[in-house]
Amino acid sequence: MKIAIPLLFSGLLFFFTVSSRADDAQSATTNAVTSEISTNTTIEMDETNAVLLKDLMSSNNIVTNTVGTVLVKISATLWAGKYEVTQKEYQKVAGGNPSAFSGEDHPVDSVSWNDAMAFCQKLTTKELDGLPDGFGYTLPAESQWEMLVADASLKDAVMKLNGERSSTAPVGSLGPNSLGLYDTRGNVMEWCLDSHDPSYHVLRGGAWDTLDEPSSRLVFRNYASSPDETKNDYGFRILLESASK
Repeated sequence: MKIAIPLLFSGLLFFFTVSSRADDAQSATTNAVTSEISTNTTIEMDETNAVLLKDLMSSNNIVTNTVGTVLVKISATLWAGKYEVTQKEYQKVAGGNPSAFSGEDHPVDSVSWNDAMAFCQKLTTKELDGLPDGFGYTLPAESQWEMLVADASLKDAVMKLNGERSSTAPVGSLGPNSLGLYDTRGNVMEWCLDSHDPSYHVLRGGAWDTLDEPSSRLVFRNYASSPDETKNDYGFRILLESASK
């Protein structure tokens, strides 16, 4: 708020305008945000500036949406979650957290294929005005998943060794591949879009309780008995994709 203060000096009346601390703080915040947008490649969004996402996607390789999902540019029409969807992100969109393991920075677990698809649909609706035309959130098709994780290194896995690993780990614990995507062979198995049969949906990758050697996890495939099935090693990673790809 700006305030005009009258001051009588030598028979003349002068007015001085001063700004409140709130204005100064707001100005400083605005300048900081402007500086961040102009200098950083990872842009964090919030509820008030989601509309900027489509503009930022045109000039940055990494952006963060309104619920905290970090998205990595794979191509002009495809962005992928840098990490598996976390419990914190899931809670913001779905309004609940079904996970068996605690930790808002851990991947959400115990989600069904239907849960994962509902999350994608709700998130698309939530951010629709801020997304480029024709873009929406979805699960990766199997072929896309294989492309995204193709060169994940052997260290990019969580193995249950002598009882040392009995739960999920915080996302980002397992290291990136060449595309900058983390945890692609471990933590939780990831739902894929594909359905080879109405009764069977596909999960790919290893999980916190997978005993297979890391080198075999790229081809690891699990079939859930129904799109409603949940287990404590089921999770997902999202894509932001153009429908006109």
